[in-house]
Amino acid sequence: MPANLPAEAQKALAKYQAARTPREKIRALEEALSLIPAHKGTEKLRGRLRRRIAELRREEERRAAARSGRRDHFTVPREGHAQVAIIGAANSGKSSILRALTNAKPLIASYPFSTPKPTPGMLLHQGYEIQLVEVPAILTEDLEETQFTGRGLGLAKNADALMIVLDGANRPLTQLSRIIELLDEVGVSIKPRRAEVRVEKKDSGGIRLVVFGNLKAGYGEIEELLRSIGIRNAVVKVYGDAELDDIEEAVLREVMVKKAVIVLNKADLADPETVKTLERFLGEHGIPFTVVSAEKMTGLESLRDRILESLQLIRVYTQKNGVVANEPIVVRKGTTVRELAEIIHREIAEKMRYARVWGRSVKLQGQQVGPDHRLEDGDIVEIHT
Repeated sequence: MPANLPAEAQKALAKYQAARTPREKIRALEEALSLIPAHKGTEKLRGRLRRRIAELRREEERRAAARSGRRDHFTVPREGHAQVAIIGAANSGKSSILRALTNAKPLIASYPFSTPKPTPGMLLHQGYEIQLVEVPAILTEDLEETQFTGRGLGLAKNADALMIVLDGANRPLTQLSRIIELLDEVGVSIKPRRAEVRVEKKDSGGIRLVVFGNLKAGYGEIEELLRSIGIRNAVVKVYGDAELDDIEEAVLREVMVKKAVIVLNKADLADPETVKTLERFLGEHGIPFTVVSAEKMTGLESLRDRILESLQLIRVYTQKNGVVANEPIVVRKGTTVRELAEIIHREIAEKMRYARVWGRSVKLQGQQVGPDHRLEDGDIVEIHT
């Protein structure tokens, strides 16, 4: 945040922090944007404000659709262990991939927009049940927005992970760039971040800083940044390697990182150099990438593996009185004993004293562990209250 930000702009940003509705937030940000001078020092800030305004406008569109009273066909109840949204441009092959991977029977046609509403199907792989939901095309073949773009992005934002399908015969690099832009407008990033920042607003206590990692900014800078946009009491939690920019973005934009698998369909029609460029770009950002041909049924096993890897799921078995449950509880990798207890029942989590664990996460089988112990795939857990 530029140190010489005009006082009027700071007041407008403070209004944004106090605003409750998307419309109020948009007005406050537009006012702030008009008061912040355009020069190199404010370029990042102005860009973040513009992206946040676009994000809020998308949210307004979704709320307006919900208020219309019509049945919302874009609501898909979650089933299975995780939900993955399949997004892409028209005629990229989303329906063909859904049919090849699941029990779903979507209409497959050569004309665009043959899928007018989300279509779910269940992928069964290595004992996991993964719900795949094909989202109506968010881009035309000319890579323009469609009538489904806003609600489709809303569904994608709420899914556990994304499968982004690119048409190998239709400028796949440009497709990916456009889809990344659209996701950014709703506050979703598919690029892993070096840091996670959480700003929890409070009623009193001033600015408190909790760092789990490395923060390249002083307390005074953070306090000045937060006060300049109307936050006087908050707990700032930083995980990983963060800079002042990361804190500014967390406060202004509320960006979430979403796991994603990029799928290049119609691989036989793609330019080999384009495929190499995609592999290089996505490899640099640690984003899974695979090449398939849904029509020829090639590359599908690799795609199944990539989907499962992106979700980072593990199976944990509970034990009571020496009897191990037949069915596992499926959780995210890195889940703690406390989080497992909360999934089972909140009262168990509140009364838990310790747990005993058998499996790969402990050195001694049956080892006593505390609530912050992180579990691994196949662990058996016995919770003592």
